[in-house]
Amino acid sequence: MFKLAAALLLAGLIAGAVVYAYFANTLPELDRLDNYQPALATRIFNNEGKLLAEYADEHRILVPFDRIPPRLVHAFLAAEDQQFYEHPGINPARILSAALANLRAGHTVQGGSTITQQVAKNFLLTPERSLSRKIREAILAYRIEQRFSKNEILYLYLNQIYLGRGAYGVASAAWRYFHKTLDELTLAECAMLAGLPKAPSKYAPHRNPRLAVKRRNTVLHLMAKSHYADPEQVKRALAEPLHVAPLDPPLLQDAYADAVHRRLAALFGEQTLRRQGLTVIVPYDPAAESAAIHAVRHGLLRLEQEQYYRYPPHHEPNEWPRLLHQWQRQRKHAHIGDDELVPALVEQVRGDTLLVNDGLRRWRIPKPHWQWERSKPRPPRPRTWIAGDEIMLQGDGKGGVILTQRPSIQSALYSIDLERGTVLARVGGFDFQPGGFDRVGQAKRQPGSAFKPFLYVTALENGMTPASIVMDTPVVFGGKSFDDFWRPDNYKNQFAGPVTLRDALEHSRNLASIKLLQDLGIDRFRAALENYPFGRTFPKQLSLALGSAEVSLEALTESYAVLATGKRWKPVLISQVQDRNGHTLHRAVAGTRCQTCHMDSVGAASDTMRPAIQVLDPPHAYLITNMMKGVIERGTGRRALALHRPAAGKTGTTNKQVDAWFMGYTPQVLTGVWTGRDTPRSMGRRQTGAHAALPIWLEAMQAFHRNRPVKEFPIPEGVEIVTIDRKTGKLADANTQDRLDEAFIEGTAPSAPAQQMPETPQDDETRFFELGL
Repeated sequence: MFKLAAALLLAGLIAGAVVYAYFANTLPELDRLDNYQPALATRIFNNEGKLLAEYADEHRILVPFDRIPPRLVHAFLAAEDQQFYEHPGINPARILSAALANLRAGHTVQGGSTITQQVAKNFLLTPERSLSRKIREAILAYRIEQRFSKNEILYLYLNQIYLGRGAYGVASAAWRYFHKTLDELTLAECAMLAGLPKAPSKYAPHRNPRLAVKRRNTVLHLMAKSHYADPEQVKRALAEPLHVAPLDPPLLQDAYADAVHRRLAALFGEQTLRRQGLTVIVPYDPAAESAAIHAVRHGLLRLEQEQYYRYPPHHEPNEWPRLLHQWQRQRKHAHIGDDELVPALVEQVRGDTLLVNDGLRRWRIPKPHWQWERSKPRPPRPRTWIAGDEIMLQGDGKGGVILTQRPSIQSALYSIDLERGTVLARVGGFDFQPGGFDRVGQAKRQPGSAFKPFLYVTALENGMTPASIVMDTPVVFGGKSFDDFWRPDNYKNQFAGPVTLRDALEHSRNLASIKLLQDLGIDRFRAALENYPFGRTFPKQLSLALGSAEVSLEALTESYAVLATGKRWKPVLISQVQDRNGHTLHRAVAGTRCQTCHMDSVGAASDTMRPAIQVLDPPHAYLITNMMKGVIERGTGRRALALHRPAAGKTGTTNKQVDAWFMGYTPQVLTGVWTGRDTPRSMGRRQTGAHAALPIWLEAMQAFHRNRPVKEFPIPEGVEIVTIDRKTGKLADANTQDRLDEAFIEGTAPSAPAQQMPETPQDDETRFFELGL
């Protein structure tokens, strides 16, 4: 018997040696564990340290072992490998015990792998189920134990393991399940996480709370049994209710989020962005962006009330229960915001009243006086609401609702914090989706009269003053044939004759602007435009004075920043980027605030760290700003007076009200708004810049300035204020009735009052030619 046993033992040793030799030469090296560089989530924070968004293929937050709380380590050891600190990588007794348990059950009910074996499998092997894979796993586990300490193995395991809900590693799981850091976890929460490796989907607390609590309690009992936790602590943990935090939507929203992502992907590539754990700081204010989104949505729903009502979908009565149940499940609360769209069903029509149901509540609303669309062919139904119509509701801001429809008009908003030199808000449309069409940067439209300030400031730079006279009179430009001519008009086809430069800008006089461009010279104006960040060349056409060349809202707004500050600079979208080791890869400071930062070794090779380029000297920048203040105080932008603080701005409306703009700024904030249809066509005769775009601008700017002090535009050196006659532009005297305190560059103000010329009768022919035709 002894000889037989010895022979069997020798045969087993020889067979084991053969198996080891066969597999050992084909095993992967352990170098990957030496230099552990797992995929990490890139995290976006604002300047206050608030987490805004994350990009990840594997959501992992790498944490050193000494920052993992002992109670969490003990929970995993109790659940996964109670003899971890005693075995050499494999645990024969556990393997035998698991084999017997599985044999009795007829299927797998218990695993025999140690934590070290799981590290070998997760890092170095495939997940296939085979005897050869288990042999490789055991050999690798032994090698790992020879090369790494027990704590180093736990560090690898606890950072690598998948725990469900998209979480890789314990730090990620703590955040995604409980919205906590590791040191904030309770004992019950530690046990909950430790119970997940067995079956992350099955025991996920957000999916199966009953099974998750049962598994948590099993782990707690194992902790008490293995002396990893005090019985009293375990007793309290068993009674702790389960609280799973919802996965918060990203705070980084709309076109701002899209612009940040596109910029980061351009700088570092999509794979680096999603796997290398960058830490990104952006100058983002969630309240400002939310206010801008609300302003755009609320403004577009207001404009939609002036559009034709489109025929709504109609449902037969047998479809009503399904629809109402579906809407009920989709709604989170009964309140309807004044920028929110909620579907509802017309259940009854009683005279001039509609009884509607949104799935959560019934409403009684008066039948709107809305003009219906004239579609061809006309649908076989009346031009009014009938029972079964699916309509849209919008909150009225007073607890009630009004009937609306999804906007047929779009809008975009772009705002810059002039004091900080950063992007403040960016809204790409009514319901912008990530990766969608960003109307801030991608839509190219005619700016109309919003382009005129660049012409007028060029005139100021070339010797004119706000009081210089220009003719606002009819003009016709001929072509090669009788039918080939251009006859530009003013809005409402009215002409003012001789007017000051200020008056022409304040009232957006087209004919005066064309004649100003003629006097200035197209080539001179085109050369001046190269100093602004439009990113394009402009055609040699007189219609350039009326904003006929297409630009994006982003380019136009950043060009207005030159008018506001006198300097060309790029607003900061991303302040800083660091890699997983804390090394700075990117840093940006606005050119208006950058003095010596361009000498930094990181910034020397980057345009984001260079001082602004002086385009306008301070006096000329102040003069054009002061003239645009008049647009708001007396001209086409008077609705902006409701901001109740000094502001400068300009309206813009293109032919047939296809595009509507308002560009305006205070000393602190610059905001541009475009409104129009994605496919260019008229929005309706009322939809001018002052009516369609300015109210959106005003609502957003009121929110942006809520906690900001009122500031005046500072008057720079070299500018003097002189009282003039508003109509003639001459020096005011005792007889002047219409006075204006006008700003001039020193030495350019008028020195004599207007001469009173006696009126002489003129025949029609004389008046016709004196108008300049």
